Amino acid sequence: MANHLNICDVKDRGNRTMRQILQRRKLRQLRFAWAVVAVVALSLALCSALFTAWTWGQTRDMSRSFRTLQDSMEQLSAQRDTIVQLLLERRDLLEGQRVKRDGGTGRKNSGNGRKVASHFEIHSIQKVGDDGAIKGWIEEPLNVSKAVQYDPDKGTFRVEKSGVYFVYCQVHFNENQSLYVKLEVAVNRASKLKCMEGYATTPSSGSHQFHFLKPCQVSGLLRLEKGAELKATSVKLYRLHPTAKHYFGLFKVN
Repeated sequence: MANHLNICDVKDRGNRTMRQILQRRKLRQLRFAWAVVAVVALSLALCSALFTAWTWGQTRDMSRSFRTLQDSMEQLSAQRDTIVQLLLERRDLLEGQRVKRDGGTGRKNSGNGRKVASHFEIHSIQKVGDDGAIKGWIEEPLNVSKAVQYDPDKGTFRVEKSGVYFVYCQVHFNENQSLYVKLEVAVNRASKLKCMEGYATTPSSGSHQFHFLKPCQVSGLLRLEKGAELKATSVKLYRLHPTAKHYFGLFKVN
């Protein structure tokens, strides 16, 4: 009887020991699993923080680049407006002095004193033609005598009156392949005003409507004879930016 009890006690102790071993093994497995989960969660949090910081930096760089481009465009427009205003004032002053010298006959000789000017803009999506001509210009109404007649088929502007003119042109390209953009104003096929600007082929980051906005602007005084043909040209098949400002114009200063 005593031997039987001893054997039962040994078996009970063995079972308890086995259960304890199994419990310890399960606890170790649970601890290991929780440790793995904690490491994964910490890694994900760290990656998320790094990605957020990188995205913020890229967004800040893109915003800074966009603000710089906007400032440059505003400065160009302000300079053009200032030059145009100064030349108009100079023209009026010269006409006033000529009227005084001619005893009041100067206004008759200058076409009843009416200003001579034309201004054109592009409002639709355009691509530079195979001949390099920029077409699609639409004349904006001005309360002055026309300086040129536009031929939409050729993309040329024919001068109506001889004289000294201030000519200006600005085009924004949507070009993502070339390292540069070019704009020329030719008179009777001879280049007179030329702009060439170099740009990177890829944007700084992100995706926005000004990714490949590349402006080019020319302006200057030219002596133009009646019947002379002006044409704005660039590299063939370049695309014009669909939402930017494109204009061509001239006005007679003398």
